[in-house]
Amino acid sequence: MIFDSLLTLSPASFAILLATLLMTIVYFALKRRNLPPGPVGLPFIGYWPFMNNTNCHQILDDLKKKHGDVFCFTCTGTLYINLGSIKALREAHITKSECFGERFTDFTLMKYMFEKGVAFINGEAWKVQRKFFIQVLKERGSISMKNDIAGALYDSIKSTIDDLKAKKGEPVNLVELLTHKCNTNLRVAMFGETGISEEKLQTMVELYGEEVASTTAMNVLLIGKIAKYLIFPLKPEYYKTLKNQKKLKSMLFGVVNEHKATYDEENMRDVIDEYFKERDTRRSKGDPTAEYFSDESLVESLILFVGDGVLSIAAFVSSMLTHLIDNPEEQEKVYKEIVDVVGLDRQPSIEDKSNLTYLNAFILESLRATNMFPFFPSLQCTKETTLNGYRIPKGAITLVNFYSIHNDPEVYEEPKKFNPSRYIQTAGKQRAELPVPFGVGKRACLGESFTMMQIFLFVATIVQNFRLSLPEGTKSTSYEIFLSGKLSICAHLRNQS
Repeated sequence: MIFDSLLTLSPASFAILLATLLMTIVYFALKRRNLPPGPVGLPFIGYWPFMNNTNCHQILDDLKKKHGDVFCFTCTGTLYINLGSIKALREAHITKSECFGERFTDFTLMKYMFEKGVAFINGEAWKVQRKFFIQVLKERGSISMKNDIAGALYDSIKSTIDDLKAKKGEPVNLVELLTHKCNTNLRVAMFGETGISEEKLQTMVELYGEEVASTTAMNVLLIGKIAKYLIFPLKPEYYKTLKNQKKLKSMLFGVVNEHKATYDEENMRDVIDEYFKERDTRRSKGDPTAEYFSDESLVESLILFVGDGVLSIAAFVSSMLTHLIDNPEEQEKVYKEIVDVVGLDRQPSIEDKSNLTYLNAFILESLRATNMFPFFPSLQCTKETTLNGYRIPKGAITLVNFYSIHNDPEVYEEPKKFNPSRYIQTAGKQRAELPVPFGVGKRACLGESFTMMQIFLFVATIVQNFRLSLPEGTKSTSYEIFLSGKLSICAHLRNQS
């Protein structure tokens, strides 16, 4: 029937149709010219239907093996550039940071949650706010390793030890316990003793946790108008995220307004007061950058700090302890080093870090092996460039493939083997590449130091006091159990005296 219709066309109409077809082919051929190789997807939705939440990272790793470290694919109209090696990641986010220096601007769940917060804004606003938050968090003890938070942090860790001792070796929900302790640490570091109640902060963390649960592998890949208007409205978790985000913002706006009503420039209570002071100072000088310090930007930055400052740290520490359980010989090596360096008469301090070589290596190997976030859409290409010899067009988004990076056999010998010794430099042996779970370059996570400080102190102090094991009848620390937030362990006191 189509052929018959073509026969009825006039020569002029047929010529126009043929020219249009040829121009379309040429357009798409030029558009794909010298792009990285990659799989072919479906019209409009791209390769998204061929992914799944269970092993999306494995699918991407298989594609890397077929197409190379740098390959591309589309999802709902978005061109992704997979960065599957540390070399490719550094080339994009460090060497060519002038081309990959901004977050993507199209709609995503993550963008919706943090759009005006310091992690997702761009340009001068980002530079000004990032500098402010790094400075104020250092001053308030959230990032610096030697600071006023040390006392409160050590008290919280001691409280963790006391709680585990009280269990007398009976099973305890590790994730729940650590989340509660990290909640306390964050409240003191970010809000002071009176800035926000522990109960209110816990509610916020729970709401944030439900939002994070909706950012599944397939949902994270959904970007743009097709995703926003045609796919997300069909997903129940999307509406839960919208509802929770509204509650979170309402609660934090309430906290911000309470601070406004009682604000005293001579008495800085917490990060919120510091934010007000910075804004007022810039306004008094006629500095136009004062407009960047809006209440909404503050609230959405706080949402990220509250969520990641509690849940991420609890998750990282929990994963470290599961590696100790799964590798009992490593648990004993770490314990022996702590006894030799710190002893048993005092609590480990951050000053011990440089002397606990094997513990540091264990932590690095755990970060490499865990892959808490297997991949993450990261930065948008703001001007056409090249990566690994391929053309990267403006608007493409880098997909940092942490799973592939941390399991690269060309970088890590026997990557599937848990081996902390790879991070200990010896004569004639080069230390392995450090893991990069916090990203690299200017847009790397600004909470990395605070997170690593807590990881070190929690792990060191728990191992100093307890031998960890699974409850009787439990066979493994499966990733699914870990993600459920119901990981139970038994902590057996090592020294009964």
